[in-house]
Amino acid sequence: MVPCSPVRAAGERLAGPGPVGAAAAVVAFCALFFSGGDAEAPLVWIGGLALLLAALLAAAVFLRLLPAPHVDGAAAAFFGCLFGLAIWAGASTLWSISPDRSWSTTNRTLVYGAFALAGLLAAATLPRPARTLGHAAAALLALVVGWALLAKCVPGLYPSYGSQPGLNASVGLARLRSPVGYWNELALLGDVAVPVALWLAAPRTRRTGVRVAGAVLLFAAALATLLTYSRFGVALAVAAAAAWVVLDRDRVESLVAVVLCGAAAAAVFGVALALPGITKDGQPHSVRAHDGWIFALVVLAAAAVVAAVAGALARLEQRSPLAAGARRRMERIAAAAALLAVLAGLAVSGAYAGRIWRSFTNPVSSQINSQSTRLLNANSSNRWRWWTEEWHAFTRHPWGGTGAGTFQLTDLRMRRSPLTTTEPHNMPLQFLGETGIVGFLLYLGAAAAAVAGIVRARRRADGAERAAVTALAVGLAAFLVHMVADMDWNYVATTGPLLLVAGALLARPRRAPAVAAARRPLLAVGAVLVALAAVYSLGAPWLAQRQLASAATAAAAKRAHSYDPLSTDALTEWAAFEDGGGHTRRAEQLYEQAVSLEPENSETWWALGSFYAGHGEWPLAYAALSNAWTYDRYGPAGTPCGLLDQARHKALHVWPASCPGGVPAATP
Repeated sequence: MVPCSPVRAAGERLAGPGPVGAAAAVVAFCALFFSGGDAEAPLVWIGGLALLLAALLAAAVFLRLLPAPHVDGAAAAFFGCLFGLAIWAGASTLWSISPDRSWSTTNRTLVYGAFALAGLLAAATLPRPARTLGHAAAALLALVVGWALLAKCVPGLYPSYGSQPGLNASVGLARLRSPVGYWNELALLGDVAVPVALWLAAPRTRRTGVRVAGAVLLFAAALATLLTYSRFGVALAVAAAAAWVVLDRDRVESLVAVVLCGAAAAAVFGVALALPGITKDGQPHSVRAHDGWIFALVVLAAAAVVAAVAGALARLEQRSPLAAGARRRMERIAAAAALLAVLAGLAVSGAYAGRIWRSFTNPVSSQINSQSTRLLNANSSNRWRWWTEEWHAFTRHPWGGTGAGTFQLTDLRMRRSPLTTTEPHNMPLQFLGETGIVGFLLYLGAAAAAVAGIVRARRRADGAERAAVTALAVGLAAFLVHMVADMDWNYVATTGPLLLVAGALLARPRRAPAVAAARRPLLAVGAVLVALAAVYSLGAPWLAQRQLASAATAAAAKRAHSYDPLSTDALTEWAAFEDGGGHTRRAEQLYEQAVSLEPENSETWWALGSFYAGHGEWPLAYAALSNAWTYDRYGPAGTPCGLLDQARHKALHVWPASCPGGVPAATP
């Protein structure tokens, strides 16, 4: 059915560039500020917004209310590989060692695909998308960095920086992490802000106010990155600035901006190190409040100096532009200085290569702390151990992997200390170990297609548009490199908006066709239905966890299992209630079902072994608890003289000599 003219005109107004761009910006804002770190609950509504936005934009394209983007080979390959990765992650639930975790990772990957698709469709409505996107990114990044620094000045905005005994281990740590919840991800956003700020500060803008705003953003981004104590983040910020200087035509002005803002950020960081309420862990509210206003005054004073100097330099450049000869000489001097710095770095690295390598491949007992001194430490913070574990998992399951999102079980099985993690902090290696060669190639294909498409977009753009594409491309390159050393896929605050930018840069406005395309209402309805199905898939595990947390009854556990049939938590809780109600056989079946779902999960074996021990089935208890110990030596099954040792004694008449009242171990 074709809508009448007034309805069509109203729809076209609502689906115009302004509302579409604003909707995409709102979703990105929600991801940046309300994601709650790597929490699952916020992902449900943020991911739901992204999925619905992408579906509605696709429906508007099918109904010809929005222009359809031209999808070239690079864009098609990018989206094909990205959504193919989501499909493959979903397929991995069939062989995964933790199908529930694989389902969650599939949902997260679908959300990221929706972000990218929304960016593609929204950018097709804009006449000059890169510049609009660049200004929107600058505004959002300024809000993030500004809020992050403000949370250090006003303790009430982020109480987790203060001393709060009894809460989780991250509470009380001084490392800057608000609003995204994780310091390394905030550092990544600071890295992305560096080229965007340098783009704003470039002389081609010709507006002094814009250039001053760019300089202040660069100062704030550099300071925030330093306060995260992220070594890789600081290195990437330097690399991003260097990449912009190399690619931009106004190299001298960019170098001046880098030196000015970098020096100001370093000076303020030095002051912050002398303020315990800003850079020391576990400080009480009174110390944080006292040092917060001092820090605020220092930041404002430094920002004012940066703004004044940047404004004066901009006016001077407008009155007396730098001569071509002088510009070339300064560029040569800067290039020589950079080359000397690189050579000096290589020489020092070569001289201390052995010590650096030993520190990087540290033993598990030397986890690096979260103090500012970590900036000068080469310790990998156990990353090398986790990378080794994931590589071992890949060699055991090379084609399909262990299942998407399952590294935690790999780490629990292989760890040699109580320290554990959920991710190996290396996304390419994680895709290789969890989704096998197929998933890894899909990941590489998406990355390569994005790079190829953005390089082509930069070549097609004119001078002003090309600069914006360059700035955003450098930020995305920092994101791609950052994934080698961290777990970015877990954080919708960074991966969602950055993939939205990637999708937008791949958009090419379609030339007007010779013959008007027909409306395709069935495809529009199909897009919305697919999105609604994805939203349900996203919300079902969350509903299951809500049921388990809200009502401690067998009925609640059963409902949780109906929402998420792959959840072993729902099965073991349901089994516990059945056992307490006297339904022993039914409880045993549920425990065995949990074990069959996750046969390499220590917790499911522990629950089954505890059930057998409670009913005096000691041989069965010993077998199950032995499996629990095999898959996690530092879990409850590894407790000396605990339930496993008791089951061994009952089943085999063996009791460790170290246990109170025990006898020397003997062969049965």
